Amino acid sequence: MENRDNLESEKVLLGHLIRFPERAWEIMDGLEPEDFSSSKYAAIFRVATDFLGEGFDLVKLSNTLKGLGWQMNRSDLLELVQYAFDGMDLSMYKREIKLESQKRSLAHYLNITFEEIKKPGSDLPSIYDDLQKKLLDLQAGIRTDKILKRPSDFREEILNPKNSKPMLTGLESFDKLLGGLRTNEISVLTGETASGKSTFGAAFLAYILSQRGHPILIASFEMKPPMIQRKMVQMVMGRPFVDLSRSEREQGLDFIEQLPLHFIDAYGQIGLKELKGAIFRARKQFKIDLVVLDHLHFFLKYAADHERQAIDSALVEIKTWAMQLGIHILIVVHPTKLETENRPVRMNDLKGSSGLKQIPDNIFSIWRPRGEDDLRKPQGEVVLYILKCRDDSGDEGKVILTFDKRSQSYSDSGPGFARPAEGRKGSGPSSPSSRPPERNWVNGYDS
Repeated sequence: MENRDNLESEKVLLGHLIRFPERAWEIMDGLEPEDFSSSKYAAIFRVATDFLGEGFDLVKLSNTLKGLGWQMNRSDLLELVQYAFDGMDLSMYKREIKLESQKRSLAHYLNITFEEIKKPGSDLPSIYDDLQKKLLDLQAGIRTDKILKRPSDFREEILNPKNSKPMLTGLESFDKLLGGLRTNEISVLTGETASGKSTFGAAFLAYILSQRGHPILIASFEMKPPMIQRKMVQMVMGRPFVDLSRSEREQGLDFIEQLPLHFIDAYGQIGLKELKGAIFRARKQFKIDLVVLDHLHFFLKYAADHERQAIDSALVEIKTWAMQLGIHILIVVHPTKLETENRPVRMNDLKGSSGLKQIPDNIFSIWRPRGEDDLRKPQGEVVLYILKCRDDSGDEGKVILTFDKRSQSYSDSGPGFARPAEGRKGSGPSSPSSRPPERNWVNGYDS
């Protein structure tokens, strides 16, 4: 039997879903079609879910519903829209829908239990145990029979993993040491101020991986998309943007526009809900493989004394997105203020929370010398440290790259410039001939 108040809540939710499709992920979060008491409204919710990332209008929604046997025209859907108002808090309505769904489930379980009890020779202890388990499921809001697994349940996934091939950057030493950027993982990229974090992550990695056919989503809240594209044009043309003629700039832009690159154009602070909606939509619509977030603190909202909790919560959520979507997410993170300038950033320098060391699968630190002679050189060597690598196919250590200022590009410094960390897997003793040349900078490569 349908609850009248609950039907009103369902109308409010669906009205918002139709009127504000850009908020779809926020509106739908935590609900399933089965939570709706009206089978008609459940069908609308299910169809709207299928359209996520593709966009839909009332005519398309109506025609799809008719194809499923529901006679709903445009005017019927417009009646739902009248329940939607900008700025409404939907949490109360979502709780009402979820609560009624749990009540219906409980009634269903009780009916089944009573029928079992009436059967001759029924096993009352077993029936009681089964009912108790179902009540615990309801209380937790999950189905334990869906999350409790046996080893055999994962056999097919182990033997035939989906999206298991890592993304290789083409930087041979980096790819060999790390093993590539793997799906279902998040990585942190850090470094001192002006070390090149944004250039390496949001511009260079995105550029070279998109050339290799990987759709990329860039969410940089420090550099707007035009600035990132200017850097990419330099990478294409091999010269500073200011030195290029208009036709050369157009040539570079023509090349960039052919790549599977996508941007979130929201300079400044946006919330995690909006960020999640954009990432999920980009995955569904553009099949993105990599998301670059630059940087972490721009999309966190917290009081001064709750920074640690906000960072931990955000990282757990972002890791969940990566696993749900089967993508890799690279997050640029600023370190704390370093007591000694011009030195590599270590894990203990990461700002705000121990979760920054524990939750990410990989942690990279980029460092370049900042002496007067170094700043005047058109090219300079850069060290990319792999401070953490959770997967056994990769290793911790350091990679020496060459950075070309004119083209804003990075390249391998040559064979033998990838060094596993001492005592790490695959880092056994090396012969003198296989070691990179010794460096004598006090705070540099071999610190």
